[in-house]
Amino acid sequence: MDNRNTIYFSEAQAAYRKFLKSSRGMLGLNFKKQENLKSFTEIQKEENAYNSVNLGIKEIPLDKIVGSVEKYSYFDKNFVPKNDIVKQRWINIYVGYMMDSMLPPVILYKIKDDYYVYDGNHRVSVAKFLNFASIEAEVEEFLPTKDTKDKVIYQEHMFFEKETGIEEIILSEPIKYKYLREEIESYTDLLNKRRNRNFSLREGAEKWYKEVFLPIKGLLEENNIAKSQKKNISDIFMFLLDHKYYLSKNEGKNKGYLYSTIDFINLVKTSENRNLHDMCQIETQEAVEKYRKLAALDEELIDLSFREKKEKKELLKKEISEYFSEALEKLPVRYSEYLAGIESSKDIFSGYILEYIEILNKGKNLEILNIQKEEQESSEKIENCDFHSENRILVLNYILEIFLPITEILIWINEENIFSPEEYENLQREFFYLLRLKKVLQGEGKSSKYENLMAKNIRIAVETKNRDMLYGVKKILVKEKGKEFIRNLENAEKFYNLLQKYGEIKRYETYTDFFIMLDNYGEKRFMSSLEKDLEEFYSFGEIVNEYKTQTVMHIENNTILKNSYENNLQKNYGYGFIDFFIMKNLGEI
Repeated sequence: MDNRNTIYFSEAQAAYRKFLKSSRGMLGLNFKKQENLKSFTEIQKEENAYNSVNLGIKEIPLDKIVGSVEKYSYFDKNFVPKNDIVKQRWINIYVGYMMDSMLPPVILYKIKDDYYVYDGNHRVSVAKFLNFASIEAEVEEFLPTKDTKDKVIYQEHMFFEKETGIEEIILSEPIKYKYLREEIESYTDLLNKRRNRNFSLREGAEKWYKEVFLPIKGLLEENNIAKSQKKNISDIFMFLLDHKYYLSKNEGKNKGYLYSTIDFINLVKTSENRNLHDMCQIETQEAVEKYRKLAALDEELIDLSFREKKEKKELLKKEISEYFSEALEKLPVRYSEYLAGIESSKDIFSGYILEYIEILNKGKNLEILNIQKEEQESSEKIENCDFHSENRILVLNYILEIFLPITEILIWINEENIFSPEEYENLQREFFYLLRLKKVLQGEGKSSKYENLMAKNIRIAVETKNRDMLYGVKKILVKEKGKEFIRNLENAEKFYNLLQKYGEIKRYETYTDFFIMLDNYGEKRFMSSLEKDLEEFYSFGEIVNEYKTQTVMHIENNTILKNSYENNLQKNYGYGFIDFFIMKNLGEI
């Protein structure tokens, strides 16, 4: 025996003694009767489980191995040896693990959710001592034949697992496995069409489990839905699928997994507590990531032109990036030096510019990705691409309107001219916020007023190098608009009482729309109508639920998924009851 083997052998002996001692308590004495492993033969007889099916090689959690076929009296329930008859074999197995020897899979018999060792008791025992989470095993499953509800559920689960490969979903009603299989089939068929693939049911099930079930399960757990309903998470998920089906049927279109999940969570919370602000919570980074994944999946599954739009968008980003780089070369060198060393800056800015174009085109009711065929055919392709002259102009406008002002600010305010994408993006969002409202502000004749307010803040920030002054245009707008609104209402006291009762107005856009409605209705009719509508709103839980869902979708799409700054603002300036009615009258929800 060489030195290494001697060391491993000594270590194995010590490990064996330690394992025995762990089951005997203080001073190595055991005053309790040691509980044996379960006998497979007894359980097999009890369950009348004599027909079997081979499940192949699987990774089995050690805590699910509860018994043995033959050697159930050799070990206690934790697979600690009960006598030294197994000592030498145990030590040899331990040495084998230490030397990374290729030990064969154990052989396990399965009845329902429990596993019993047919071959490999010592390997399981050593693995238990080493705190392994699982062990590789060849599994033979024995099927109970008694027709109790539990047995039927178990058999349905077994068939479902064999078809889909999904083991973790346990349902309380046997028929639900049929519905779940149909859901996975439908998802797989749709996935094949959208991705131009030919996934098998098992492959589709694997993707469904990762892309649909796990994200939704995470959002349900984040909001404690299973706990509040006192049901297991899989059953809750099936209720959610039913909810999605009825939402889609009523709307006449697929509402998507994300919308349905948020609406379901809000429905449960609304039934428990009618508090408007008790909404679906998507606060942790993990929850945000699950939101993103579901949103992207819904877009892919629901939008028939998803692939085409995605391809066009990627092409447009590439062309924007190339033209932006060309334009930068014509600017003074200080700007290119500011961006130096950022290899990905082109890609970063192509995304920014695309967002800029989308903001402008939204005001014109245009779709940037809908390239007209006749326009393509009639115009000469510039440099052999579809990048139209209009978009080239927009890139130049972005440089003049957004890039140059922000870069100047950051160059002056930073002691070291190091480009920070995060800092740039945060300030850009302030500019974009005003840009989104520009049409409304111009209609009020107040565009320049709020641009000047922002410019004043920026000037102070540059002079004092106080970065906090760069941000908060939304807060400024809301504050100014609030003052203006109260000044323009003769019956300020009555309005204040409404705010106290139903919640403050939080969105800047709502203030604007209030002025329009006030002008159209007249103050008396307006106040009367508002009060009546709010009373109705307060009495209908369905409306509250719909409002909550739309609000969550809006918040996530416009704040939390972009940066923490706007998310923090949203927490302070969430929506109220009055916002809901304005949004509803404008057709936003």
